[in-house]
Amino acid sequence: MIKWISDYLGTASHDRIVEEPNVRIVDVRDMVDKPGNLPATALEKINEAVAYLKLGERVVVCCDYGISRSNAIAAGIVSRYEGVAFNEAVRKVMEAAGQKEIKIEVLAAVREALGEDRKTRNHEPSEKRILITGGSGFIGKALVGRLTEQEVYVPKRDEIDLVNGAVELDLCIKERNISHLVHLANPRVYTSSRAMGDSLVLLENVLIACRQNKIKLIYLSSWEVFSGYRANSLSAGVALPRLPKGVYGETKYLCELLIEQHHLQYDLEYALLRSSPVYGVDSDKPKFIFNFINKALCNEDIITHRYLNGLPKMDLLFIDDLVAALMSMIERNVGGALNVGSGNAVSTAEVARLIVEMIGSNSAIRHRDVGEYAPNIVMDCSRASAALDWQPAVDLKEGLGKLLAGKNAATGSPVAMRHRRRD
Repeated sequence: MIKWISDYLGTASHDRIVEEPNVRIVDVRDMVDKPGNLPATALEKINEAVAYLKLGERVVVCCDYGISRSNAIAAGIVSRYEGVAFNEAVRKVMEAAGQKEIKIEVLAAVREALGEDRKTRNHEPSEKRILITGGSGFIGKALVGRLTEQEVYVPKRDEIDLVNGAVELDLCIKERNISHLVHLANPRVYTSSRAMGDSLVLLENVLIACRQNKIKLIYLSSWEVFSGYRANSLSAGVALPRLPKGVYGETKYLCELLIEQHHLQYDLEYALLRSSPVYGVDSDKPKFIFNFINKALCNEDIITHRYLNGLPKMDLLFIDDLVAALMSMIERNVGGALNVGSGNAVSTAEVARLIVEMIGSNSAIRHRDVGEYAPNIVMDCSRASAALDWQPAVDLKEGLGKLLAGKNAATGSPVAMRHRRRD
């Protein structure tokens, strides 16, 4: 079946071509669907097709599946024959053929064959032009709101769909002259088995675009890569071997391995920030905090858990502190992996007690036993403190106060609070 891009040009899988009169086949199956195609090879295919077109004949470009090589060469043909910019030709082909999974490594060979630079930097090395995936989420919005001195671009999902390939991201990076990419995008439901696959697909497409354009990747990982440990209290430094447990922890672990592999194989420049659980206004996570608040407001009993190794303890980091660490990582051009958190472990029962006290609730706090072990991880921030000149500034009482104030503003009904902010 031929997918016609225009009246004169189509693409198809070689095994599914239906012969039509006055149609010439340009076979690109001898090209590779990965890095390594020589620009001269791509130019030879383009020139062959253009020569047929000038004779008034139609052309169908064929590869094994009619997805990547054929559409990449078709874009080169459109650019050369119609005299349009290559990026415009790529978009025309993707729209007409309904294919977005063109390998950008193949496109790079076509781009070079046409004499277009892979990427032209028009800014000084000190300038940072930042693209943020997941910029409409909780952390993304907070980060974008603070990056006032840099040029920041936050694409919408309908502009760049990372599930369906890297081409749109690649074109955006080139057209906006991006220097840094902050990858925050996650599947909306991120704890399912399917989310693991989706997360890896998103990251793989980001990595391909970053390495192809030689820009730096900044990736937000999680304390969950250490969640398989069993301890009453464990300080997690960057040298601690990763030991994930559960889908989300395993996903972050696999994502870190993928980034490291691209660094070793393709010299990808990256920075990786592992954060303890983050909370703040405009989010409903971690869920237990907001469940506790709602229970306390209704004077209902609050149920916390007690694991085989005791009450679970968490290192809770307020959103403002995470954003400060991310900003410093961008500004200082730090590389490698860093861990950030509040540096303090607090049990969920203590969180419940603070909430009850601050609201002035009559809620009782009870425990329910769980037949499992809690990791009780505290992030060792010493390397991040030194590299980023960063320290957490918002303690738990202040952070919870901000949450309760935000709930007041959202509902319009005041919440009685015994806690007062520090002078």
